[in-house]
Amino acid sequence: MPDNSTAMLHHFRAHQLLAAYTRLVDAKDVEGLATIAHPDIVLVRSADDSPRQGREAFLDLYRDFARSDVEESQHTTTNLSATEMDDGSLAVASRFLAITTHPDGARFTWGRYDDEIAERDGTWVFTAKRIRVTRTALVGEDMLAPLNASSFAPMPRS
Repeated sequence: MPDNSTAMLHHFRAHQLLAAYTRLVDAKDVEGLATIAHPDIVLVRSADDSPRQGREAFLDLYRDFARSDVEESQHTTTNLSATEMDDGSLAVASRFLAITTHPDGARFTWGRYDDEIAERDGTWVFTAKRIRVTRTALVGEDMLAPLNASSFAPMPRS
């Protein structure tokens, strides 16, 4: 078992990489995502029939996202744990919530990430990205508050 300082460093590295990932996804920055994906990355999604192998296959998912009708997105991660594996890479488990807005409303999608990260040429990158969606809630435009509504004042009624 690693000492506390090593465990904290692992947690910090994993947190930093996940934070970069969520910022890049929300920005639809496919080129940025390429910098944090290992050339041989494996992407496994509960929505796919089979894993995607390699950086270009990984990036195809985010190219599709960038071309989609998503207007805004906010991905967050929580409950992160990082465990060192025998080869020095890290197994990183976390939970996510992704909120996306669309012309017809919004979606709240939540689930689990079970990732693997490793240092490559002095930079930590994803070697495996596993996305397991638990559920997605659809919210119609008529259920969303106006953009100028205060988050803490009474909601306007139509």
